[in-house]
Amino acid sequence: MTRIKLIIQYDGACFSGWQVQPGKRTVQGELEKALEFLLKEKVRTYASGRTDSGVSSFGQVAHFDTEQELNLKKLQDGLNALTPDDIAVTSLEIAPEGFDARFSVKKKTYQYRFYISKYKLPLFDKTAFRVNDYVDLEKMKEACGYFIGEHDFESFVSQKSGKTNFVRTVYDAKIVELEDGLFAFEITGNGFLYNMVRIVFGTILKAGYGQIKPEDIKGLIEAKSRAKAGKTMPPYPLFMKKVDYDS
Repeated sequence: MTRIKLIIQYDGACFSGWQVQPGKRTVQGELEKALEFLLKEKVRTYASGRTDSGVSSFGQVAHFDTEQELNLKKLQDGLNALTPDDIAVTSLEIAPEGFDARFSVKKKTYQYRFYISKYKLPLFDKTAFRVNDYVDLEKMKEACGYFIGEHDFESFVSQKSGKTNFVRTVYDAKIVELEDGLFAFEITGNGFLYNMVRIVFGTILKAGYGQIKPEDIKGLIEAKSRAKAGKTMPPYPLFMKKVDYDS
């Protein structure tokens, strides 16, 4: 049995997320359909994690197993020919021994894009959230620091779905400028809860608008109450940037 590791980039705008769902267009569904056509066998892919409806990825990682001897270049070319234009397999290789796309993950980095403008900017608007020009960017940067470390993030999850453990470790959280006027909130952690990144950014934005002080975030975390944190931001500006497998 050979395990194949894939890195996939996709525009999530027209997908109902990564995971296969009956009657819905998903990234996993399109990828497995192309694999099964090329390999003439039933294929199941496993990803580093599920991205929600509307969320995009620069570097989703997945794997599948096969007993066939494969020409990897031809397989990658075939997948990119058969999958729709909003999916690309950017890397395909034999996985290292013991590799599991989901369970071997050490860190993930997400990026929530936004731009600062009094008016909407059409060239940014499809992939970035418009933030009004009176926002205090320095307060947003200060607020990021309160999320770094190991915390119980129960205040920052939309659906608990029977979960009892909300503890996650955030290794880095920051605001970066991608180009003139276009920014991103970047967060790296060992894992994220449902809608956690979107809620964390919504809370940071509250600090930027002066609705809370950056130091108030410590109390929001300790409260373990969804009602205390910011709103769940829209999905379209959220990107899975990178998945790390080395500690």
